[in-house]
Formats: sequence, structure tokens, C-alpha cells
Amino acid sequence: MFLTRLVYHSVADFMSGSRNVSDEMGRILSAGLRNSPPEGLTGVLAVDGDRFLQVLEGSRQAVSATFRRIARDSAHRTLEIVFCGEVNERYFDDWSLAILNEETLPAAEGRDVDYGHITADGLVERARRIRETGLIARRDTMHPVSS
Repeated sequence: MFLTRLVYHSVADFMSGSRNVSDEMGRILSAGLRNSPPEGLTGVLAVDGDRFLQVLEGSRQAVSATFRRIARDSAHRTLEIVFCGEVNERYFDDWSLAILNEETLPAAEGRDVDYGHITADGLVERARRIRETGLIARRDTMHPVSS
């Protein structure tokens, strides 16, 4: 199996709309915790204000099929793939969802990100830091459920 990593960001369309943010995040969380591990996918979905940042890792087929579903989801708009390619190892060995928590993010870290010019490494690092400081759910690939 070729290990594929896909890194993208998008505008979270429901954040400023009339849809209930809690309900939408619950729907996304349920789908990710249910679908990603059985498909061999790992990674992180981080919410940074009105942006989604996502790193997906797994087989080329699973990553492609999952991204096609994501692209059809009305919760996202203006999806921009920053990196998609074969890699030697996973950055994230489980699947998780994190929301930026301004109170726990160290004060020295920037709050504003220029998503028009962010690199793939910069996006992965931002997602990693949001996960470290604002994790709300995690499903380890070795254990059926933990959140």
C-alpha cells in the first residue's frame, strides 16, 4: 500500500450561517469517528475560527474517496488542497477533531494565519498545535472507542 497524505483547508460555511454550529460539529465528529478508522485513515480535522484544516493519511483509495465526500459536504466551501502525495510515515497515528481554544494556545503563537500563502508544513504544524491545545475528540486506531 502506498501511504498518501492529503492536506487542505476550507472555509467552514456553517460558522456564519443559520445552521446550528454544535449540531454541525457533532455530525462531522460522528462521521469522522465512525468512518475514518475502519478505512485505515488517520489524521486530524482542526477548526481555526471559520476555517477547517485537515490532514488525511491512509491508502490512496481511502484518502481519495474520503476527500470526494468532504468536497460534496455543504459544511465546506473554497476547499484548497495544499499537499497531496505519497509519504513514508504518518504524522498522525489516530483520528481526532480539535477546535482552536484561544485560552490554551500559548500567547506567543499567532492567532491570524494567512491561508492564501500557508505551506503544507505550516498547515500541518498549525493543525498539530490546535490538536495539542484544543482536542475535543480522538479515536485511536488500536482501540474501538475513546473520546
